Amino acid sequence: MNPAFSFDNYVIKPQGLSLGGKYRVFDPQNNPVLYVEYKTKWSKPFTTYHVYADEKKQQELLLIQDGDSQELGDYCDVTDIASGAKIGGIHADWKHWFEDAWRIVNAAGGTVGLLREKSAGRGLLHELTDGAFPQIIFIMVDDQPVAELRQKSVLAGHHLLVDFSPDTTTKLDRRLGLAAAILVAVHQATTDSV
Repeated sequence: MNPAFSFDNYVIKPQGLSLGGKYRVFDPQNNPVLYVEYKTKWSKPFTTYHVYADEKKQQELLLIQDGDSQELGDYCDVTDIASGAKIGGIHADWKHWFEDAWRIVNAAGGTVGLLREKSAGRGLLHELTDGAFPQIIFIMVDDQPVAELRQKSVLAGHHLLVDFSPDTTTKLDRRLGLAAAILVAVHQATTDSV
């Protein structure tokens, strides 16, 4: 696996304007380790996220795009480019309509993790303040937190601080965890700027 997926802490920052569709993922020493391009179009797949190891886009590592799930709601497949294999996916969880919530699934479609806001009240406050109140989202595996995604307000928009240090036994595939964090960062940037 690429060493870019070996860190416990990351920061996801928009490159330029947050709606520009480009993001950088930084390691704990503030070195860029992943480059993300987010694109939408009018035909399937409607949404794609290309995750590269380098800014010149010579080495693509992950592809996140609309999946073929028959379930109602947003679903993205996550594919490891080196092997060409689908490693899982991310589902929007519409059962929790009052807060941002997703399910992380494995390649067979089984749920391996859940993303939930720290509290429904905090999520509601975030919505009522148009994103001015920063979000905190946990990734849970077997009812135990394995990561924390913390929104940090900056002069123009937000950065997303990603902390996988609670996952001491590597219950969550870091590639899936980062794919979920990228979706959260893009979702926050697009909804908070509306």
